[in-house]
Amino acid sequence: MSKFGKSHYSQEEQEEFLTRAIEFMNKKPDASRARVAKYAGVGMAVLERFEKKGMLTLPKPMTKKQVRNQYTWMDTLGKI
Repeated sequence: MSKFGKSHYSQEEQEEFLTRAIEFMNKKPDASRARVAKYAGVGMAVLERFEKKGMLTLPKPMTKKQVRNQYTWMDTLGKI
């Protein structure tokens, strides 16, 4: 068993996911958890497992208000 525990991914793949996630969070500290997971190439559950083991610290989940403020309705709807 590797230091990452039982997994469907090889140890090299897991290390690559971890380095990509850390690299992206350093580049874009305001990114959401979903964007970090998408950039790393894995699901959020994998990154949460890494966080539980103390390998990285994910950003706090965004509140509904923070998510809503990311988008402007004028851009979404267009000019009516």
